[in-house]
Amino acid sequence: MTSRNDSPSLQQDASALYDAATAFIRIYQFRDRDHALKYGQLTVVQAFALDILLTAGEKSLTGLAQAIRLDKSTTSRVVAGMKQHGLVEWSRPEHDRRAMAIVASAEGRRRYQRLRRAVVGNNARLLASYSPAARQAAITLLWQLARRAGEALASEAVTSRTARGTPRSRSRGA
Repeated sequence: MTSRNDSPSLQQDASALYDAATAFIRIYQFRDRDHALKYGQLTVVQAFALDILLTAGEKSLTGLAQAIRLDKSTTSRVVAGMKQHGLVEWSRPEHDRRAMAIVASAEGRRRYQRLRRAVVGNNARLLASYSPAARQAAITLLWQLARRAGEALASEAVTSRTARGTPRSRSRGA
């Protein structure tokens, strides 16, 4: 008996999702890169970092690195470049002078909002030919897939740490 997770139909759908997501992400990613440079004078990574900082507020270096899924040293270089261009501000919290509290600056907010307006305008043109119900269904499905993918990634990280014998508490600065 074939389990639900091993059914040929599910495997075909998973393969089709991979193909569709890859095509969509490739187009979207390059469009985002072009828009980030054209409308915000930002790199894609800077745009992602600003999106996180403007959505979640202040982040530590470790917290920002985890959110954009880069290692801490790469994130540190990204933040240094953003600081140099006036996109972020950072300070040392009183409770931990080694830590870095990073926030978007007014200039970072201005550039990111300009980029976001351009992308939202393009999205409106992309969605215009679909019914409101179809648009909502697509948006809901994308959020569900993002949430489940995030949960699976977090679960894999815990499993990986457990297999290595690395306790979660060893990660600092989050």
